[in-house]
Amino acid sequence: LVSSARNATPVQSINRRPSTLYFLIFVSHSSTSTMSSDASKKTTQPDGGDVIRTQTDLEDGSMEKLKHGEVDPALAFVSGEEVTFTPEEERKVLWKIDRAILPLLMWIYALQFADKTSLNYASLMGIREDTKLDPTSQQYSWASSIFYAGYLLWEFPTTYLLRRLPLGKYTSANITLWGIVLICHVFAFNYAGLLSVRFFLGALEATVTPAFVILTSAWYKQNEQAKRMGYWLSCNGVALLTLGPIAYGLSGAHNTVLATWKVLYLVLGIPTVVTGVYCWWFMPDNQTNAKFLNHREKSIAIERIRGNFQGIGSRQWKWNQFFEAFKDPRTYLYVLFSLLMNIPNGGITAFGSIIINSFGFNSRLSLLLNMPTGVVDITCKLLFTYLSDKFMDRSLFAFIAILIPMIGGIMMIVIPLSAQAALLVGYYLIGAAGASWCLVMVMISNNTLGYTKKATVNGLQILAYGAGNWIGPQTFRSNEAPNYHNGKLMVAIMYGLAGCTIVAIRVVNIWENKRRDKKAAEEPETVTAGTEFLDLTDFEQPNFRYVL
Repeated sequence: LVSSARNATPVQSINRRPSTLYFLIFVSHSSTSTMSSDASKKTTQPDGGDVIRTQTDLEDGSMEKLKHGEVDPALAFVSGEEVTFTPEEERKVLWKIDRAILPLLMWIYALQFADKTSLNYASLMGIREDTKLDPTSQQYSWASSIFYAGYLLWEFPTTYLLRRLPLGKYTSANITLWGIVLICHVFAFNYAGLLSVRFFLGALEATVTPAFVILTSAWYKQNEQAKRMGYWLSCNGVALLTLGPIAYGLSGAHNTVLATWKVLYLVLGIPTVVTGVYCWWFMPDNQTNAKFLNHREKSIAIERIRGNFQGIGSRQWKWNQFFEAFKDPRTYLYVLFSLLMNIPNGGITAFGSIIINSFGFNSRLSLLLNMPTGVVDITCKLLFTYLSDKFMDRSLFAFIAILIPMIGGIMMIVIPLSAQAALLVGYYLIGAAGASWCLVMVMISNNTLGYTKKATVNGLQILAYGAGNWIGPQTFRSNEAPNYHNGKLMVAIMYGLAGCTIVAIRVVNIWENKRRDKKAAEEPETVTAGTEFLDLTDFEQPNFRYVL
């Protein structure tokens, strides 16, 4: 393929090789008259301004690969088509994507966190007494942990299904089903019943985070992803701010037909079911079937993320990519970080209201005093993801963010119970931990290429997330109430070790980038272009550089 245009400067060159994708990008500073007549037949040239022009052609044999799903479906949509658009057009498309997708992700993520943490609030609203949990045993801890047993067992199957089934439809079905399970909490009359509904709730919620990571990486550029992930992940804090007053208001009701904790589960479950049904019709699987974009806007939405080297998501499961994930040292570091970071998270999520209650506050007030944690969570996620995108440095800000909850854990250990205000400050600082986890997920999104490899690494780190949250409640032993000294000690230690893991990830990425730079300087002929939509891994893309 050879292309040229008057007054145009090539941004990338191409090494031709059989049966692969070739393309050439031009940035033109001329009017429509400067474009070749050939190009004008293929697309309508925007008037004035800088113009981004791309052409995607397939050589003999490549279309056969498309039919068998060996490359990304983005190729099927844009192959043989020249896409010409201005930065202004791109901004308009981005605005439409944000308007259609972000509010949906934010709402769903707020719902799932409220649903996940509902037991924390219900624990002070009578669920322990009504289900006859033994206060001298670890039954409440196990009722909390069993959620993550379901999460762990279903994570890899759901990761595979996310790859094989339409992402929007499969995610919507899971949302609807977990809403139904929430409603079924009303019929939990004993310990066994509570364990059952919590187990299935965990299994069904295992889909949402990996689905949203995949969706964000498929719709947004690398330098846009952290901020967008920050938006929907910060809705954990929105859930904390909202659920506290709801639980507080319900807990003051007396002589109700249903126990107040049962009303809480209905308040959460019914909107979740409605949301799932809505998403079935309006959550796109990818750019090609997005109802809010016309054909031209879909082409722009695909072409604008070409530089991610990731495409929009092939449905073919590639075993070579699966096994490559286990050869990548980053995979083990991501998994280790997720495990270490979520052990304290599991304990705090299950025992947060009980810990505040142990500071000397009454049960109803303890429900409200959880709210500032949400403010810290929102603020830190939005701040650190913004800085991460601005400076394109994930690990630095992830490390800073993880130090904050470590300090909070230390404060809860060394400060006496008589200093209630200081203890609350220490507890609230733990809310910053989510910002660090958010940035590590962005690292996975940015640096793990190949759809199967990305799904595998995401699945493994979410497994570690579930394992950590399973272990966490067990570190808060009932025989240590009300101080829970060992539980608080684990909070500080685990966050400190998680910080060390982030440093290790940064060192690995710096070393690999230097190695690739050196090899490119020595063997420039090995640098290839035109492979962004071929569903290749980061190991197979020599011109890819890892985001720190």
